[in-house]
Amino acid sequence: MVKKGKTKKKYHKPSKPHHHSNQEEAKEDKTMTVKTLPADLVLEILYRTQVKALVRCKCVAKSWYALINHPSFIQKHLEFNTPRNTTLICNFGYDSMLPKNSHFDDYSRRLIGLLSVTGPPTPLLRVDRHFTNRPNYPKKINFPDFSKRMFVAGSINGIVFLSHTQEMSGRFVALWNPGTHYWMPIALKNWDNASVGFGFDAVRSDYKVICIVPETRLKYLGRSRVEIYSTNRGSWENVDGKSIIPFFPMPGIQHCYCIVKGVPYWVGSDLQARDTNSISLGRIDPVTGRYKSVMYPSHLQNKGRVWVNPVKWKDSVAFGVLFPAGSPNQMFDLYVLADEDTSKWTKMYSIVPPSCISDLKGTRIAQCFSTGEIVFEISTQDPNIVQNVDYCICDPETSRVYRNNEIEALIPFWHESCSHVESLVCVKGMIQIGKEHKDKNISSKMDWTEFLLKEFESALHL
Repeated sequence: MVKKGKTKKKYHKPSKPHHHSNQEEAKEDKTMTVKTLPADLVLEILYRTQVKALVRCKCVAKSWYALINHPSFIQKHLEFNTPRNTTLICNFGYDSMLPKNSHFDDYSRRLIGLLSVTGPPTPLLRVDRHFTNRPNYPKKINFPDFSKRMFVAGSINGIVFLSHTQEMSGRFVALWNPGTHYWMPIALKNWDNASVGFGFDAVRSDYKVICIVPETRLKYLGRSRVEIYSTNRGSWENVDGKSIIPFFPMPGIQHCYCIVKGVPYWVGSDLQARDTNSISLGRIDPVTGRYKSVMYPSHLQNKGRVWVNPVKWKDSVAFGVLFPAGSPNQMFDLYVLADEDTSKWTKMYSIVPPSCISDLKGTRIAQCFSTGEIVFEISTQDPNIVQNVDYCICDPETSRVYRNNEIEALIPFWHESCSHVESLVCVKGMIQIGKEHKDKNISSKMDWTEFLLKEFESALHL
């Protein structure tokens, strides 16, 4: 008679581990993955791997750590992904902890994420606005302290330039790599009404913070001086002989409008412009520190409504003109800067906007995707409309206008967004988030190049 109850599970004796007959077989087994795939093919796979996964791969072995941290691999990974980049990094006002359809009156930054026209947004950092300040703040800055009121002001080679809105405004800026979780706060001097920008000196591979400081001395009214922070040197310097420029940044704008090919661009007043009352476009060369004014096309003056805020469009400076021939002609023209030396602009597109754009005043370009799509900001003063700011995305190639509900649900701040490519780049002086106040002298930096396999050395052409 069979007893009722649970049947007894059979015990399977585990198989004995395989022992190699000699050390040669054991060595070949450990390097099997390397010898199975050519080093060139392994690198091609890694170039296509996301930064977050590569950071985890560094924990596999010393040889992998040496490879992924090698400057040649970091540069090649960046060069591979930059032309394929289609994302923007943006501040959002959405908070998952708030009830749905709730409204907040402070428009605080609550989330930082990546946007793409081809897929859903990717959250990068949820900003904890209720984080309790640590002792000695802001004397000793931590990333959670700084992030409560920070906003995105630019991005170059995966390094995000961060500014601040409240207690750190005018006192600190920061560089941040969201992929590797490294950052670096940079202290500003006691400059009033300064406007900061971010640039890259490709000659010296030097990331620079460029600050335009309006002059308060009577003989220099309407002019500014240029201060540049070099991350290679780790210090500020005044640009000798070129410090006083005939440019005054637009008041209330704390940072540059856009960054194109590593060069920051500002909007303001130029004393040497044809019309000193008009808005001008100025840039500071990160290599030389020299200022250059870029004039808008003269035939567009007093014709239509010109958007003076520049934007980055397909790695070029661009601006838009609404109703270029007057109100009866409902058109939108997109101009791209073709030659900075001669301030030559080329009209790329003439688009017939849909009724949602033509009928509302205050329309402007809020942002552009690297793939060419234009984000329009549409505002109205109609008191009967609760949401007085609206957005839509337009493809200038096809004139197709559409909305992305997944993006709109996060409440994007388009004026605090920029083109961003994820990378492994680490600027000199950056430290890992959470280890800001560790003693740097406890452990010296190890030279990991000795662990780099010879197969990868030859594949990287070292």
